[in-house]
Amino acid sequence: MHLIRSASFEEYVRWYLARERRKLGMPEDAAGRAWHSVLSEMRRVHPDKLRPWFEDAQWLIVSLDAFAEAESLVCVDSPETRRIGLVAESGPDNRLMRTVVAEANETGYFQDLEVCRSNSIELHFRQERIESYRRNWPGLREGERLSICTMNDDEQAANPGGSYYLHDGFGRLLPYLYLIMYESASWRPVEAFLAEEPWP
Repeated sequence: MHLIRSASFEEYVRWYLARERRKLGMPEDAAGRAWHSVLSEMRRVHPDKLRPWFEDAQWLIVSLDAFAEAESLVCVDSPETRRIGLVAESGPDNRLMRTVVAEANETGYFQDLEVCRSNSIELHFRQERIESYRRNWPGLREGERLSICTMNDDEQAANPGGSYYLHDGFGRLLPYLYLIMYESASWRPVEAFLAEEPWP
């Protein structure tokens, strides 16, 4: 991993909201809005993308230069990741990205033929993303970068092999690593916001 440049909490928030607007086909107006308005929207609409200490964190933009740095990130533990079979019920390092990608391969997460016959937007989006990656191998940089942060005590205890928590970008990184691990795609360094928790 190497440092690209310093960043800030405000830059992260504006970046995140602009990205969400792009996904919805809306104008990216966060850059021209007052900070209090932007922060209020983030807290109201996307509280799960904030941690209590984020405003006091040291923010950086870094490059994950080695594959091992990406596969050691710890993904979200949620009813959704458990429901779709990507996070096992228990066991050390069950949320490391390398473990989750292996589960995706084991369960046929990206090969489920029922997706083609399903009306689920979620399932079709999953397939469309990996197919788009196969057609045009992405660079996870700038607007597509990840967001990672210091793990909390529970995350560290349950995932001793982990490096940082993958705060945003799970849906981008999962197919990216899958294609590298199982379809011989080439690794390219990945860019990320890094929030480091301040010492008490």
